[in-house]
Amino acid sequence: MKLTLALEWFINPDHLPFVVGLDKNLYKKNNIQLEIIEPEGHYDGFKELVNNNIQLATNEPLHLIEKYQKNICSIGNYFETNGGIIFTTNGYENLINNKEIKITSPVSNPVTDKIANDIIQKHLKKISKKNENIKIIANDFYHIKHLKAGYDAAWLCFENFEGVEAKLENLEVKKIYLEDVEIPNFCALDIFTSKKFSKLNKNIVNDFKFITQDCIKILKADLDYSKSRYYNYTKQKPSALMDIIIEDTIHRFKNPFDNSKIKWKNLHKYVVDKKISNISDTQYDDMFL
Repeated sequence: MKLTLALEWFINPDHLPFVVGLDKNLYKKNNIQLEIIEPEGHYDGFKELVNNNIQLATNEPLHLIEKYQKNICSIGNYFETNGGIIFTTNGYENLINNKEIKITSPVSNPVTDKIANDIIQKHLKKISKKNENIKIIANDFYHIKHLKAGYDAAWLCFENFEGVEAKLENLEVKKIYLEDVEIPNFCALDIFTSKKFSKLNKNIVNDFKFITQDCIKILKADLDYSKSRYYNYTKQKPSALMDIIIEDTIHRFKNPFDNSKIKWKNLHKYVVDKKISNISDTQYDDMFL
């Protein structure tokens, strides 16, 4: 059976389990013809699942529980990193001295902006400081480039990407991650399917999940293989930065997958409390396989 998997963004080391499955023909041996597609927009995979145009998608769990997804369910959490906001040294000084703060972000919308501001205000409260002059500016994904160009901070940063890149660049930074301010971590990726498809193809969905878990086992056992397969699949030129990103990333995959229904319950409570979402407990329970 052909399965189309829509990624949340462009392909990167977070998607290595699927690359391994294709490279070793593990999906094919189990009668799954997997196609990986990159979206134009971050929510495209969800849109295609809703309309039953594809069978699988990856995305952050936050986006599942922003609003009730009638035809989408998570089959599990396969990857998790740490993340939040990264300040330059000067940017952090501006923050605590109540100066204007400019934050670069690949996405600026009411949901992500509200969480970014909540992170900042919770941190400032802990150190008895105030600053309401926060501006979030939509840019691309090259956070470290923007920090070096003069932005005070970058939002939606991930430890296995910007964290290791800042270290490699010897850039002095101040990290304020979600766990630092007691916000449930959502810097993670789940695999989603449509309820209609999963109801009719339960065995196929389970097979895909178990094969992907086996791929994670292979990744964790062989760093050199992980690097070579990534470069081979993406046609990227090997680099010191990507080598370190891959090395950091492969230990963050979940085998077996975490149970998303249990794992994201505190996140659900957070988004409801912050009026980001109005999903009921019953609706929440309905969005997990």
